[in-house]
Amino acid sequence: MGQEVARTLAEAPLHRVSGTLLVAGDPGGSFHLRDGAIAEVASPGAPGAETLLLRSARISETDWAAATLSCPAERPLGAELVERKLVGAAELQLICVAAALDGALAIGMGRIDGFTLERDTHDCRVPALRPIEPDWLVREAERRIRALAARRHPFSPFRTRLGRTDAGTAALDTAADGERREILLRVNGRRSTRDIAFLLGRSLYAVAVEVSRLLGEDLVEAVVPDASTATDPYAGPRTPTDGLPRRLPGASGITNVLPLRPAAGL
Repeated sequence: MGQEVARTLAEAPLHRVSGTLLVAGDPGGSFHLRDGAIAEVASPGAPGAETLLLRSARISETDWAAATLSCPAERPLGAELVERKLVGAAELQLICVAAALDGALAIGMGRIDGFTLERDTHDCRVPALRPIEPDWLVREAERRIRALAARRHPFSPFRTRLGRTDAGTAALDTAADGERREILLRVNGRRSTRDIAFLLGRSLYAVAVEVSRLLGEDLVEAVVPDASTATDPYAGPRTPTDGLPRRLPGASGITNVLPLRPAAGL
């Protein structure tokens, strides 16, 4: 099914397709197309451009609300943000591309149950200022999926819950300010890589790469949350415990990734 999604995206430029490719699954998502190019990719499995802009404090909630309210329906919100000098055009394009790649990554590493193409729908939240080529997006998302799967400690960005080891807690005393420290601070035995990416307003892939390094250095570990905390759709099976997170041998979640996405598409 992933190959069929990739093939549909690859053929979109030939027919100058405009609309929304809705992908059902876990986490699933949508590819928004305009004249055969990708304007936005959205998935509950990865932060979108709006989250990246707001959670990173590039734009304040107040400025965002004002821009949203005053932006005409026919005008892309991104153009309004640029005109108000809340973000530069080049920076916004980079953020939109990063969000599109993260969305494709999330869809590709999850379960795909089916997809439908709704033509001539235009419900993008923050479309890229310049179109994104589908072939490039598919290749790059595929490369990133392979890169994560090939790491020494593969894991699922959605299902693998992360806990700090004793070494990880000790490392907080010496870790310099930066992404690594910010990730370690938010590892609590219940959050996944996806959860942390949303909290920080950072790219899912960038956070996943850093988490992979932390796993390799034994600063974080895969855990099973107790039944009282396993309440969201990515919590995985509920396993009775003594009330504290514990190490889960073999809980990388990679078996949820490789069989679904061998090499071909999203």
